[in-house]
Amino acid sequence: MDSVNARQAGELFEAMLLAPMLRPLIAGCGALGDYELDLLAREVARRDGHGFAALIAAKLEHRR
Repeated sequence: MDSVNARQAGELFEAMLLAPMLRPLIAGCGALGDYELDLLAREVARRDGHGFAALIAAKLEHRR
């Protein structure tokens, strides 16, 4: 079974929230569709050092 640390969980959750907002930016641009959208959303969430993903990670770490 794969394990996910708190930071990764926060990034994945933030990426799920970002994807619908980013969809209009890449509509018709790429041939990869949702895969391209998923990569973009994950990269934005990964680089957001003090944003929503970090907040989720801090809360998950606090509950351990």
